[in-house]
Amino acid sequence: MMQTTGFGLSTAAGAAVGSAIVKSSLGIAMLATPVGWVFAIGTALALGYGAAKFGDGLGQWVAGLAYDTSAHFSRF
Repeated sequence: MMQTTGFGLSTAAGAAVGSAIVKSSLGIAMLATPVGWVFAIGTALALGYGAAKFGDGLGQWVAGLAYDTSAHFSRF
């Protein structure tokens, strides 16, 4: 359950950050060159990966906390 939650949140975070970077870069005149495209895509991939790793850790932590809390209540 923790891995599934982490995967879902990491996918959403990575996609959101990556697409936001690409969308914000579309207005920059630098994208008129191939180097600009490489920079925009590289930045989007790097920040998307970072957001995905953060989302994965956060999702797994929240799922683990929910599981531990529910396990604690089942003892009573």
